Amino acid sequence: MTAPGNERRRESRLQLNLPVRVRGFEADGTSWEAVTATEDCSAAGAAFTLVQAVRTGQVLQLALPLPRSLRQHDHFEASYRVYALVRHVDRGEQISRIGVMFYGKAPPRGFDKNPAARFLLPSDVPAPIPDPASPAEAVAPKPPLAPEPELDPDPGGMRKHERYEIFVNFTLLEQDEFGVVLREEVTVAENISLGGARVMTALDFASGDVVLMEEVGGPFKTRAEVRQAFLGVDRIRRLNLMFLDGRQPEHLLRKR
Repeated sequence: MTAPGNERRRESRLQLNLPVRVRGFEADGTSWEAVTATEDCSAAGAAFTLVQAVRTGQVLQLALPLPRSLRQHDHFEASYRVYALVRHVDRGEQISRIGVMFYGKAPPRGFDKNPAARFLLPSDVPAPIPDPASPAEAVAPKPPLAPEPELDPDPGGMRKHERYEIFVNFTLLEQDEFGVVLREEVTVAENISLGGARVMTALDFASGDVVLMEEVGGPFKTRAEVRQAFLGVDRIRRLNLMFLDGRQPEHLLRKR
């Protein structure tokens, strides 16, 4: 788990010991169920222990009596049923501590066809391994590709909205003119304002592209234009996005 000093969650977790029923899926399509207890919870996720082996990005179905104040749906149901993505696994000899991110009432797109699929964030995807160098390249290797610098999106100091270092989970979708989803990924916004955000991506979006942004487990949804795509010093691509449609994530900034 992330150490407290490196805490990047948008919402602090509460030490709540709640019974939770967990359902997971194997690669052959079979499912398993386990009953355990949470160690902590928030509106964004929870931590608990499991005997079953799970991997980062795996989808789990959860049912637990989460307090209403932490729910995104089913506020008056006895049990909060939510799909979750495994984000952290601390493996022990016989039992593992699992950290999950609540995804929502419905599973990620594609789950129905392959429940055992892994849905990874851009930071989970390892950098590509270069092809073995030819003898000529071994003699005279090319210099390594330097990360692209992030352009100053506000060189004149005229930005309308201040950006805040808030980490929010989003789904990015690319659609055609008929609304058909062409590509989709779950990602993280590293900073956000009323007018835009910076997100990580594993896809090859470019300046001028328009994507649909949906807050994972929250109400904010808007089209956004890619103002800049660049490679960070950690070798993860990032997008500077400008919100369209006149919608603003005021509820996210109120929680900072």
